This record gives sequence, structure tokens and C-alpha cells, in this order.
Amino acid sequence: MYDALNSWSKWIEEGWFISFVQDDTRYYEHVILRDFAHWEYEWEETILSGRESGPYTPDDLEITRGYDSAKNSNHIWQVIFGIKGQAYIYIENPTDTHRHGIPKRPKPSSVLREVSHFNEWMSPFHEPSFITQQYLIRPTNIYLAISAYNPTSVNITDLRLNFFINKMITERIGTEYQGRLTPTSPKWSETLDKLSRRVIPHKPITLAPVQLPAVAPSGE
Repeated sequence: MYDALNSWSKWIEEGWFISFVQDDTRYYEHVILRDFAHWEYEWEETILSGRESGPYTPDDLEITRGYDSAKNSNHIWQVIFGIKGQAYIYIENPTDTHRHGIPKRPKPSSVLREVSHFNEWMSPFHEPSFITQQYLIRPTNIYLAISAYNPTSVNITDLRLNFFINKMITERIGTEYQGRLTPTSPKWSETLDKLSRRVIPHKPITLAPVQLPAVAPSGE
């Protein structure tokens, strides 16, 4: 089961082209450098039986650089995490958009805790699964908000999260808005056109959760 969950995605590498959408504009970028970061986060308090803790926004888990127009470079973090402890973990990205839910199930509440959580078997501490994958990028997703819930009959005193971070520096190729392509430099005009038409492959990344209304289309 772990292998199936972990095959959800993979680390983005140097030389890849990626794209993402912000404010109806698609940005195309080229990964030119990357580095690895690892951080173990100890939960800030004991989580009482049947109670919620958080949300917390860990100060150290914050992307501090964004797009620099003078250098035409951007910073993007690809983040996954493993869990040690029997808590349910919920993610808000950046702090108010709930992730991993389904349309007809509301955000977890005191009477509905089985929705959109991660737990230890889904993403073990020493082998984090890519189903926990998030992207941090300024100004949209600067940091994560994390909540925990204790479903057990005993207090949880040793919850820890193990973050693996793929820190990337990218060069911006250009943008696409309502079909109009705007390269950042004339040298990228042909590349941007081929990226847009998928002649050159690239990896689209998702910054925001996919949210759908809990209604069927007309006629169904």
C-alpha cells in the first residue's frame, strides 16, 4: 500500500520545465538549481484524548523569497512530510484553504473527523509519502497551517512531523493569459510557444486544492 501512495508523485529535478496558475495566468518556468532540506517538527503541546490542537503555522517552514524580476528567478518548495504518532493531521494552504476534502463532506468538525486527514500509516515518519505533497511559493502559498486531532483514548505527547523539502530556483520562461503568450525574453519565444502547445513536455504543479461544488451538472 505504501508504494501505491508514494507513486502519487516524485521529486522535481533540475532541467525540468514546470507551470502553475496564479490569478488566471499560467506561468512557465525552468528548474535551474535545487537543494534538499530536512526538518523534524515536534508538536507544540500535548493533544488530549478526543481533542483538537492547532492550527499552527511553523515559522521555520516558510518560503522567504519569491520572484525577482531583475534576475528573472523564482523560488519554489516541494514539500512532503511523514508522521510519528497516532494523530490525524489536517492541512490548510496557506492558512485558510482546506486541502484534501471532497465536495459533499465539509471541513472536519467535532462530529466529523474522518474527512481529509493524514495519519501515520499513510505517510510514515521515516518514509514520507507523496500524497502529503504541497508546494510553497510566494505570494500565494507562503506557509502551511497544520492542525492535529487525537482519536485515541490516551493523550498524545510525542507527535512529530518529518518534513522533506525540495528547494528549487527557477528561471521564468513566460506567461500565458487568455491564450496570449508573453515571454520574459525574446530568446524564450519559441520555447514558450512549444511549452504551451505541449511540443516540449512540462510538469504542471497544483498550488491550490481542487474544489468542486456538491451539486450534479444540469441534466443529471
